[in-house]
Amino acid sequence: FERLVRLDENGRAQPALALSWEHDAAAKRWVFRLRAGVKFHDGTTLSPDKVVASLRPGGAWLASAGEGAVVIQSDLPKPDLLPDLAHPLQSIALRRDDGTLWGTGAFRPAGSETGRRLALTANEDYWGGRPFLDRITIEMGRAPRDQMLDLELGKAEFIEISPADVRTVEQRGMKVWSSAARDTIALVFERGRPAVEDPRVRQAIAFSIDCAAIHNVRLQRQGEIAGGLLPGWLSGYAFLFSKVHDPARARQLIARMEHPVPALALSYDALDPLARDIAERIAVDAREAGITLQVSTAPARSDLRLVRIRPGSLQPAAALADLAAFFHLSESVNLLPRSTHEALYHAERALLEDFRVIPLFHLPELYALSPRVKTWTQPGVSKSGEWNLEDVWIDVEKP
Repeated sequence: FERLVRLDENGRAQPALALSWEHDAAAKRWVFRLRAGVKFHDGTTLSPDKVVASLRPGGAWLASAGEGAVVIQSDLPKPDLLPDLAHPLQSIALRRDDGTLWGTGAFRPAGSETGRRLALTANEDYWGGRPFLDRITIEMGRAPRDQMLDLELGKAEFIEISPADVRTVEQRGMKVWSSAARDTIALVFERGRPAVEDPRVRQAIAFSIDCAAIHNVRLQRQGEIAGGLLPGWLSGYAFLFSKVHDPARARQLIARMEHPVPALALSYDALDPLARDIAERIAVDAREAGITLQVSTAPARSDLRLVRIRPGSLQPAAALADLAAFFHLSESVNLLPRSTHEALYHAERALLEDFRVIPLFHLPELYALSPRVKTWTQPGVSKSGEWNLEDVWIDVEKP
């Protein structure tokens, strides 16, 4: 599926289904001229009314169909509308009466097994030219170890890997594709749990965690240590947040409490291959500060959770609002899309000041691929984590 615009590696909007666009001086009215000759996978011609029917209006804007164009009107200035339209949620699709979805991309669906397998074939009528690959089969639900074995045996060309696998993959002569560090890994303290209502407990745990050690060993230096909620490439000010590892100070905070801290339940997502290792290391660090963390996969009884979340927008203010809502840090974050870096920084610092959430790391999506995988002009995975497989081919050895 494709959108009206896409973002390049520098975050700048580039033409996709919209060939050009313009807006008024106030950035309240936008006009997007559609690319001619684009067809959905079922042969239906792309038209403004079909784009409008597929878009999901956000905030105060509405879309309408014009002559060969899509018009977006907003009550408020929308200077950063383009990154929002590049989000996967704004993918353009044609829904048939039977529920079938047809897109316009370089590959078209060719069969699937729910939760197990998806087959794609080359779109012969793709507006950008036929892709090199004839067919792609995506296997889902495969364990990381099985994926690695498939890659080594030549049964797979492209697999998802964890940061701990990067060194092994590179030592075996395989290539690695990486997105930007988009995912935030953080500790979240549950509200209403008496054992963690005292901010000194939350602060002591924050000071006890040796993020540098986890980053160097467990994560193989992939991604970055997080002082704030937003990664540096997105916010531009992440370096202003410091990550302090001070176990002595953590012990002092605990020693000054009137009552002993009971054992705390720390839960993690059993489906995340990194989560258990990180949670157990956090428990070791906390123990040195005099806090016992019991690690499990039972969130219903937890005092704190290890979570992994990706903001829904590439626009900093919207991304910060997404994270604040997910973590229940405030009722809302009232920031205009063009809030200054200083305003965003102070808003983010205010969200973190009571240690309800402890950001730990920002991690990328990582993929290993066989040496046979080649590409022309761009990596197969974009900065935002999207697959760009239309320029990829397999270099098959001749007999």
